[in-house]
Amino acid sequence: MKTAHRAGLRILVGAGSFADAAAGLRIVEQFPRIFLAGLGGILVEEVDMIATSQIPNQRIVLLSGKTALAPSHAQLRSHLRADARAFRRVLARVATPHGTQWTFMQDKGELVQTALRAAAGWDVLVLGYRHLHRIPGKIIILQTSRNPSVEMEEASSRLSKQLSAERIVFSVRQNGEKAIGARASKNLQFDTLDDALRALTRQNAQVVLAEFQGGPLHSQTDLLRLLEAARCPVVVFGASDTGSLLEHNTHFPPVANKTDNDTDV
Repeated sequence: MKTAHRAGLRILVGAGSFADAAAGLRIVEQFPRIFLAGLGGILVEEVDMIATSQIPNQRIVLLSGKTALAPSHAQLRSHLRADARAFRRVLARVATPHGTQWTFMQDKGELVQTALRAAAGWDVLVLGYRHLHRIPGKIIILQTSRNPSVEMEEASSRLSKQLSAERIVFSVRQNGEKAIGARASKNLQFDTLDDALRALTRQNAQVVLAEFQGGPLHSQTDLLRLLEAARCPVVVFGASDTGSLLEHNTHFPPVANKTDNDTDV
């Protein structure tokens, strides 16, 4: 019997810094190589940080909880250039051994909104988020009661094995659905997305996988809330269907399929 041909997936990694991007790319490296038909990266210059850098003596809160002087505008531009070079280098390292085309972009705006706009021509969007826990976390699948896509199921299974991590399903019941049997420890059911996100904040997650089409995410805000609750990289399948998640339903053309071979990498 002949094996069905798998065309692979075009995966875009979006992040606001190289540290966040590196965390997302570490997840991508664990995917089956047959998945990787194309690899992209978008570094988003977040407008709030740019505005903060232009205010004299402005202080920011670090991840440790301490405060420090915000970088000057010149320092921020220097950091962003360094992050862009590092991002490109890692994209090339992940893609080149397998002959995968890769591309790198930069844009300004809010991370989730800008990444969603860029992802209109891609299959999978990975939102990078630097790991905060030293202890490796769980693999979380966020879905409705229907079965996840074959790609998401395969990716989560592969990540669980490669990272030696427990896999837990967060299933959000759709309107009118009743609970299906007793709760299993690795298959938790929730009445609403809000309930699932509250439970997620109490988990040490290493990565969260979700879907746009038919999944519990219905808006750009939902995805932002998921990223904030997860505090780890978020992998969203069906990125080419992101138009329905963008407020105002603005049309954006697909990303051009080209390779960025910048000499700085």
